[in-house]
Amino acid sequence: MNDNAANPPAPAKPTTVVYACSGCSDAGELADRIARRLAREGAAEMSCLAGIGGRVKPLVNKAAGAGRILVVDGCPLNCAAHTLRLAGFQKFDHLELQKIGIRKGSCPVTEELISAGVRAAAEILSPEPHDAAH
Repeated sequence: MNDNAANPPAPAKPTTVVYACSGCSDAGELADRIARRLAREGAAEMSCLAGIGGRVKPLVNKAAGAGRILVVDGCPLNCAAHTLRLAGFQKFDHLELQKIGIRKGSCPVTEELISAGVRAAAEILSPEPHDAAH
């Protein structure tokens, strides 16, 4: 008897995909570094926001197949969120760094600020109820 038939593999956990604005300011760099840390720690898989904006089919398909999407924006312009919306994605979690006290133009890229952003992202992604904007 085939053991695989008796014990089918567990269904894959839906993937959380994270997109960062990665803009040219200090806050954009922080957004990028936060997303990269989330990916490195296994909390999410980082994907390419430019590919979403350019409507690159494999990257748009990755977003469409995501179990959950987290967008990290460095400043109040919310370019990453706007990019996802313009591509047709309306449902995503949104970490706006200015709402946790990180201000464009006055936030040096430090481990302390990266960690604060990762903690805020983890709270948003937590299965527990929270007040994050969706």
